[in-house]
Amino acid sequence: MADADVILEVQGLSTSFKTPGGVVKAVKDLSFSIRRGETLAIVGESGCGKSVTSFSLMRLLASHAHIEGEAWLTGRDGRRMDLLSLPSAEMERVRGLHLSMIFQEPMTSLNPLLKVGDQIAEAMAAHGVCTGRAAAQRAVELLALVGISAPEERAQQYPHQMSGGMRQRVMIAIALACKPSVLIADEPTTALDVTIQAQILRLIRRLQREVGMGVLFITHDMGVVSQIADRVAVMYGGQLVEMADKRTLFKQPRHPYTRGLLAAVPDPKKPGRLYGIPGQVETVFGEPVGCRFANRCDHAVDRCRSERPSLSAFPDAQLVRCHFANQIADQMECPA
Repeated sequence: MADADVILEVQGLSTSFKTPGGVVKAVKDLSFSIRRGETLAIVGESGCGKSVTSFSLMRLLASHAHIEGEAWLTGRDGRRMDLLSLPSAEMERVRGLHLSMIFQEPMTSLNPLLKVGDQIAEAMAAHGVCTGRAAAQRAVELLALVGISAPEERAQQYPHQMSGGMRQRVMIAIALACKPSVLIADEPTTALDVTIQAQILRLIRRLQREVGMGVLFITHDMGVVSQIADRVAVMYGGQLVEMADKRTLFKQPRHPYTRGLLAAVPDPKKPGRLYGIPGQVETVFGEPVGCRFANRCDHAVDRCRSERPSLSAFPDAQLVRCHFANQIADQMECPA
């Protein structure tokens, strides 16, 4: 695709927090882009920096967070803007209008004291899209669009009167109310059962095609990635460790962490014990030496612990941060 199709381009995003134990590097030098109509999935375990990335782009982090880098968004009006350098007042106008987010837990994101129809209408009124009766009618239309039956009645209900799946659909309706250029979905199906999860994924795909927006989908579930993503970015320890189109990543993962995530997905064709990555994600203070995954990697040698790997490019636009990416790619069976 041409460069004109890129609607979000993130360059060198770094986010750190000052804590009593020192400076925590939650995200380090992250770069990626999203094209119009494309879904980029960011995947990794809890603590790898996925949600911090999304909150950094939305500028919703606490004041003690320090954000560096650039994030160029092409808005629905065609204007190109750096999200990370916009004044706070202007960023408030961007949220919801040009860049929207579906949060992980709808029950804590929705206002329990307002009817859901009023909450959807409020999002449109805040950005001057429509107000009053027109906004109320559009809210009903959006509820119908996201697959909620009897939308006129549901619009008059409060969040606690709805199921988890319905509340998540309301959150999607709010996020789509102003037809944003880019939608960030932060683990929107984590708390839902498998049936509702599949419905939500199909809904996001369908609405994406109808509205033409780009989607940044954040998840820890490789099964969900296989259903929703066009390209995949794997994060570990706040860094990008592998990026490729979905087919390439699933067919030939080159980073041991990616291979471990894929091996942990249940496969009905291969019954038996699941593979688990030993250890857990460690909090990253300061500038660690060597590979951040070395303490959990079956392939790690002294070089991994003393020399920081850089991103290397491979065929099919695959990027990998590993000293031994070529050798690992030849080992098609994940360790058991």
